[in-house]
Amino acid sequence: PGAGILAQANGHRAGITTNRDVAAREERAHRNIETGREGEHIAPVPARLTDVRFRYPGVDHDALGPVAMELQPGEHVAVTGPNGSGKTTLMLVLAGREPTSGTVERAGAVGLGRIGGTAVVMQHPESQVLGSRVADDVVWGLPPGTATDVDKLLSEVGLDGLAERDTGGLSGGELQRLAVAGALAREPALLIADEVTSMVDQQGRDSLMNVLSGLTDHHQMSLVHITHYNAEADSADRTVDLSGNGGTADNTDMVQTSAVPVGFTAAHHVGAPVLELTGVGHEYASGTPWAKTALRDITFTVHEGDGVLIHGLNGSGKSTLAWIMAGLTVPTYGACLLDAAPVSEQVGAVALSFQAARLQLMRSSVEREIASAAGFPLDDQNRVATALGTVGLDPALGKRRIDQLSGGQMRRVVLAGLLARSPRALSLDEPLAGLDAASQRGLLRLLEDLRRNSGLTIVVISHDFTGLEALCPRTLHLHDGELALAPTATGGAR
Repeated sequence: PGAGILAQANGHRAGITTNRDVAAREERAHRNIETGREGEHIAPVPARLTDVRFRYPGVDHDALGPVAMELQPGEHVAVTGPNGSGKTTLMLVLAGREPTSGTVERAGAVGLGRIGGTAVVMQHPESQVLGSRVADDVVWGLPPGTATDVDKLLSEVGLDGLAERDTGGLSGGELQRLAVAGALAREPALLIADEVTSMVDQQGRDSLMNVLSGLTDHHQMSLVHITHYNAEADSADRTVDLSGNGGTADNTDMVQTSAVPVGFTAAHHVGAPVLELTGVGHEYASGTPWAKTALRDITFTVHEGDGVLIHGLNGSGKSTLAWIMAGLTVPTYGACLLDAAPVSEQVGAVALSFQAARLQLMRSSVEREIASAAGFPLDDQNRVATALGTVGLDPALGKRRIDQLSGGQMRRVVLAGLLARSPRALSLDEPLAGLDAASQRGLLRLLEDLRRNSGLTIVVISHDFTGLEALCPRTLHLHDGELALAPTATGGAR
């Protein structure tokens, strides 16, 4: 148990710490990770993995392996493979967790979270941000007296000028960039980036990839980048493909990127209005010196059976809008109605899938989570199996512990619980993030069927657009908290 606590004490930039609500889960998941003792020679690279396998306790099959690979100093390696193939488990082994079998040889200690050691940036940035102020978070956990050019690091990851901002007001993409800046503050010899662009808009994704792909040129470090995106893998020196460790022959392709949809496609308003927003605006910390406007005068209607895509850069107000439409946030002014009544008085009728799926999973096992979310007895195994089947998951997964799931599997478990509740409308905040190409296609097919055949009203907030045309014939663009015209190819509005 002490290893997990030590990793947190040495600095959350190891990627092994978490927010306060899920600290216990993360400590269990990363127990036995070696952080490096004082005075020990730290040198995580070069490293050689020979016939490495890993199996989580209480599971009857390996999550990873066998894997054989080498990692050299200054090398940029992309790790690819479908959901469940062991990519994140490989990250844990590279970060110091002992494999179930096989050997890992290194030049020295892993030094997780230590200066010159190993730093990890995980899929969900909320689990790595502890400081209340951006500048404080970058240096959190560094040894006293460490000289750090915070402004330079923030500029490098695209957060120039945000040093004094409250981290609680950052978008998911901004939090991800902050986590990268904090990792770089440790001048790591090895940086492991696990799906770090999944919550970042396309403009920010390009910027962040420029940073990541240049790290091995500008810093004395190796980079292991876990990704589903073909363009990101192409920027690496070489690729380690884990498709054989849990995927199938038809699940080896990579996620493609698409241009931002332009124009407003007219929807077929055959159904009655479901969600009506009139003059909605929202301000965080109203009446304080830290007040920040997130939305201004938002007016639109979502009809029954509609499919609406909401797009915008990080920080444009998309997630705030999603929470208002779900009734979880009451707008500062204006009205958001569900079937002509305030949606804030009907919480649960609009089901919301969060950006960070792990923060929405509250139970210890998959079956407990789905039964709790849907409101039916745990012993109703048929309904649990049906719910898992609707999102393309094996019913046997019901017995799995939540902390043994991949990021993509977590996202689908959340959706299974939400759909089992038969919501009036479904709002999905970045539903494709962390999913491999085949899983994306399967999820989109499911949602399209629900919208067309069951009349389910769907609102999608996403930075990924490939395949969304059929699901979301309407596109709304947010810019600085306001509805705007479609962006042009150069990123402006027209």
